[in-house]
Amino acid sequence: MKAVICNAPGDLELVERDEPVAEPGSVLVRIRRVGICGTDMHIFQGKHPYLAYPRIMGHELSGEIASRPRDPRLREGQRVYINPYIACQSCHACRRGRPNCCMKVEVLGVHRDGGMVELLAVPERNVFSAEEIDIDAAAMVEFLAIGAHAVARSQMQQGERVLVVGAGPIGLGVMLFAQLAGAQVTALDLRAERLEFARDTMGIENAVLAGAGAEAALAALTDGNFF
Repeated sequence: MKAVICNAPGDLELVERDEPVAEPGSVLVRIRRVGICGTDMHIFQGKHPYLAYPRIMGHELSGEIASRPRDPRLREGQRVYINPYIACQSCHACRRGRPNCCMKVEVLGVHRDGGMVELLAVPERNVFSAEEIDIDAAAMVEFLAIGAHAVARSQMQQGERVLVVGAGPIGLGVMLFAQLAGAQVTALDLRAERLEFARDTMGIENAVLAGAGAEAALAALTDGNFF
């Protein structure tokens, strides 16, 4: 199968690799979409602190199941997205049902080879149906889930004022789910083009450029009460 490998900072290569084998508890996914994340850029630029080269990047992934799964949630040919955080299932956090706090977590595309391949073997527990959305949207579930989780944990209320600092992909995800929760959202960022995108595409009416004058602008939007 074909794979894209980062041999060293600035060095990407298209290579041929043997197709993986799905071990018990894992399933093969035929990768159809791979998002390019800031993490991937850091790896390519040699700025990622936890990475050993060579590495196959890619953790924002969607595709189709290409082997017969044992998990009854899944079936061959099913459109899916992948949770790229592979928990050990045995540490203290995992035993308490907190795999997000796993002491030995491995991230696809960072600690182990990721999804810039034709076929990827993944634990079945990390694969989820995406049949209610299209294949492009499915590849965005991973980073949008961060925003959804942040809003859920905040317990924000209908009509509450919310300030989102940073209008990159993660910040936009927070804005999206804050809007769905009925909050009054204000975006703050250093880059005018990101604020323009938030206004024009996300419908964020209050978008404030960080820097001189930002405090006064935020005060004016909130009658001096801020957030």
